[in-house]
Amino acid sequence: MMNKRLEKIVRETYETVPIYVRNREKLKINMEEIVKEEKWEDIPVLERNQIISEETSVMAPSAVSLLMANKLIFARTSGSTGKYMEIWWKKEDYNKSMLPLWYYRNKYYGILPQDKMCYFYTVHNVEEEEKSFLRKSELGFSKMNLTMERLSDIWHEMKEFQPKWLMLQPEIAMLLCKCMDRYGLARIESVQYIEFSGEILTDTIRQTVKEHFECRMANQYGANEFNSIAYECPYGNMHLMSENVYVEVLNENGECVAGEEGEVYVTSLTNSVMPLIRYRIGDRGKLEMGKKCLCKNHNPVFQLSSGRADDWIVLADGEKVMPNVLIRAFDCVNYRMDGVIKQFQAIQEDIGQFLVRLVVQEEDEYLEKEIEELFMESLEDERLRAAQYRFEYQEELFPDEKTGKLKWFKNIIIKEELYE
Repeated sequence: MMNKRLEKIVRETYETVPIYVRNREKLKINMEEIVKEEKWEDIPVLERNQIISEETSVMAPSAVSLLMANKLIFARTSGSTGKYMEIWWKKEDYNKSMLPLWYYRNKYYGILPQDKMCYFYTVHNVEEEEKSFLRKSELGFSKMNLTMERLSDIWHEMKEFQPKWLMLQPEIAMLLCKCMDRYGLARIESVQYIEFSGEILTDTIRQTVKEHFECRMANQYGANEFNSIAYECPYGNMHLMSENVYVEVLNENGECVAGEEGEVYVTSLTNSVMPLIRYRIGDRGKLEMGKKCLCKNHNPVFQLSSGRADDWIVLADGEKVMPNVLIRAFDCVNYRMDGVIKQFQAIQEDIGQFLVRLVVQEEDEYLEKEIEELFMESLEDERLRAAQYRFEYQEELFPDEKTGKLKWFKNIIIKEELYE
């Protein structure tokens, strides 16, 4: 059902933002009829491919002057689906999008913005990556070269920092647990809460982390295009952040379904600079409408059924390395070459042998050479720099027909469980 807020956003967007104006004219969309008769399903869905090729077409004309005056907040999607997209926000819009998450963090788990927190990042400074980064009450650690020895050092740094909570990807959490087992490290007493994000959270991971850290935990589902989309309450239900986003699950026929698995489409309710309407985020899930929860949150309950899970890089000595080291290399190339890479995929074909597929802004022999040189320079692990890389440039990288997702990294040698 289209409420007044959603109606206002749709009207303004289809009247002013170039990509939507073109869709309206090309498809002869009668917005008055759609709004009056609440035919939300008649509004076209938006694919990431449509945006990547011309990102400024998704920007509201009123925001262009703010962009030129450097008054917008810039972010780039994580690339976890193999595609980069630049996202622009007004600072006030960005803060507004985060308010619901902070409200529920405090309500459910007693977490406030000023509480000390530790997290892991892929890239902070592409010029000279630091092992850790301290900003106010937040202490971040680089995902680069996460050996057991380095994780032990991180554990001791966290213990000294005394964080109240941790924000972790499930795979990072499992590595920390493995490190604690190997070196006989006890839980950090100050940690009262752990928030998972970025990947599928399995029951095995949840139980393992609970046994090691003995604290409250919650799962948070979000994306850089929108910030938080759903958040887990103390009773185990992932409630939609309905104040920030409008979420639909569509079946193969493009019909909105409840209680059934389908493709997840999201509409932003807070970003006035780059409004995304019925945007396919690349995940699958299902919605439960009207579910009564003891936490008294009446927002629909969301369940993610498939997300951004990846293989591991396997080295000659049998050690497994997180593929994030490659994402950092792609990020470095984009940072230095103004976002030249639009899509990417890395495939480990054998020990020490990788295929890198890229979609770039323009095909140029000298440009490609510079991309490849920067990519190799940005690999900090000597073992990966010593490997052989075969680069292929394509017009488009297509997602898997079954999952609808482009898996950015694949290891076709071996697949093992993350935690043994």
